[in-house]
Amino acid sequence: MDTTINVQVREATTKGGARKVRAEGKLPAVVYGPAHEPRPIVVDPVALTGLFKHTQDRNTVVDLKIGEEAVVPCLVREVQRHPVSRQILHVDFYAVDREADVEVMVPLTTVGRPKGALMGGRVRLIRRTVRAACRYDRIPSEFEVDVSHLDIGDMVKASEIPLPDGVRLVYDNDYNVITLYGKRRGRASAEEEEETAVAAEAPAAEA
Repeated sequence: MDTTINVQVREATTKGGARKVRAEGKLPAVVYGPAHEPRPIVVDPVALTGLFKHTQDRNTVVDLKIGEEAVVPCLVREVQRHPVSRQILHVDFYAVDREADVEVMVPLTTVGRPKGALMGGRVRLIRRTVRAACRYDRIPSEFEVDVSHLDIGDMVKASEIPLPDGVRLVYDNDYNVITLYGKRRGRASAEEEEETAVAAEAPAAEA
């Protein structure tokens, strides 16, 4: 899929200049990065929103074509919206280093039916996203975690997430990301049967 968007350099960087850009149906933005000084640009909002609607991936790498210059691969770092209309007002693009790792937040998804579901267990995502590091062209759209082995009370830690080649998680302390919660019905039923049996024997003992 082509992720290239043509942009123009923005000369006027004042608030009035930004309002004028929006009045023309364009979007004021800035691109910056380890090897790029902050540079004001103008983006077509239709092209940008259309790209993300198609990919459905917050970590889509956008290739910005600034005039006649070389294409700059970027991640969208921040989007400013109007508090009422939710209209996009400004976008920050982070120009990634082509050789160094970049840190991103990647969504977690679960696959499989937990064995503890037979006892009423339910999957809960303690963390819906985790921080990962990799080259910009290896960013996964999501991490799939198989939960079919989980019993009630079991946990999945960050270190247990299957990772593609060239991708690593970033954390200081290993933490829980998924759990299967619920009451253990089998144990509860056994205790109830025991209580019922005791109650039934009581009248006979009194007689």
